Amino acid sequence: MASKALIDLGVWHGPQEVDLVMGSDVTSRAEDDKKSFSVVNLSGTDETSSVELLDLLFAVIARDLSGDPSETYDRESIQAILGEGFAKILLLSENYPSIPASLHHELLAKLIKLYFSDEAEELQRLKQCLSVFFEHYPALTVVHKRCISKAFIPVIRSMWPAIYGNAGGSSFVVSNLRKRATQASRFMLQMMQAPLYMKETETEEESARKNLSENTDNDFENGEEGLAIRIGAELPKKKTAAEKAYLAGLCKIAVLLHFRISEQGAIKCMRGLLKHTAASVPTEKELVKELNKMAAHLKDLDKEPDKELSQDQANYIKGRLQLEAEIGVDDLMAELATPAPRSTRPSRPATSRRQVRRNKESSDEEDETSPISIAQPPPSAVSSRSQRASKTAALSKMSMKTAPIIAEEDEEDVDENVSDVTTEDDSDDDDF
Repeated sequence: MASKALIDLGVWHGPQEVDLVMGSDVTSRAEDDKKSFSVVNLSGTDETSSVELLDLLFAVIARDLSGDPSETYDRESIQAILGEGFAKILLLSENYPSIPASLHHELLAKLIKLYFSDEAEELQRLKQCLSVFFEHYPALTVVHKRCISKAFIPVIRSMWPAIYGNAGGSSFVVSNLRKRATQASRFMLQMMQAPLYMKETETEEESARKNLSENTDNDFENGEEGLAIRIGAELPKKKTAAEKAYLAGLCKIAVLLHFRISEQGAIKCMRGLLKHTAASVPTEKELVKELNKMAAHLKDLDKEPDKELSQDQANYIKGRLQLEAEIGVDDLMAELATPAPRSTRPSRPATSRRQVRRNKESSDEEDETSPISIAQPPPSAVSSRSQRASKTAALSKMSMKTAPIIAEEDEEDVDENVSDVTTEDDSDDDDF
């Protein structure tokens, strides 16, 4: 009940008003000075009386996400209440100017991890609430897309197993954790690429002009370009198997992002980062091909592909995106180059099939016409052949001699038979 009462007061009156009533000194703090939530010791009652409302509630939901299920408090109720409250604050962030914009991505990251956690199956009411929230949140304004882009890397870092101190486990457990992190990354990609809502009083042309005006030059931090650069700058120092799989998962999201031709600085920056990105996943052949295609597409979009990116431009991009890693000009100028591997087979002269065929035919003709190329049979073979030829000739002569004799005998037999027949006929005629 205490969590519900506090979140309702914060949503209704605003967190700053609640902090003033509780005695917290927030008047001297500038609106954007706070970059992250303060660490709160929930076991000390004296300390919690002076903390700000959002710090207190964020500490409670963070403890519940990683706490022991055997504790006595109702974790399901607290997570559901605080999750719905944070969703309302983010959805209506324009109504809470006292909440620094630098804290929005941390709240969003917490909600995404809660939505994809194993306990989400037990939190059906909260899951339904968050599904509606995630459907509307990215379509309201481009500022929300900037928040999604900023929360992407922290979310995937915290969900990917065996990196940055995350727990690993057996191959089965690691596989399931990677699938869950991959689902979260694709889910956030869909939110980044979701179109903005069109107001009821706007026509389609007005909405298109509005989107075009919001997506002007130097607006990469609110678009997909900013997310691509964040992914390209994510290069762990160690190259373990888990980290290589993590980078491969990020690259599979990067190749699905789109760049606007108006963002020339972001295009040049990403062209340089792709070199190191491809070098970090050399075994992923299909992924390297996709990165090559992306590099070629970015080169086509670059209006001045031969012009170098200055260090001031690199520092400007780093500052706008609030990147932790340094972006140097030397790193950005080398384009993506993946030469084909050299063959280990010995080199052969470059001759065409037609030339080989012609050479073969000419050699056959030379063999037929050249007397030197005729093979001489051995003497024994010659003698045996001559004996066979003489025998064949003798047999043919003998057959020729016997053939007329047989023919003459046949003729004599025929004449005798004829004469016999004629004599018999003559005798018969005499009788008549």
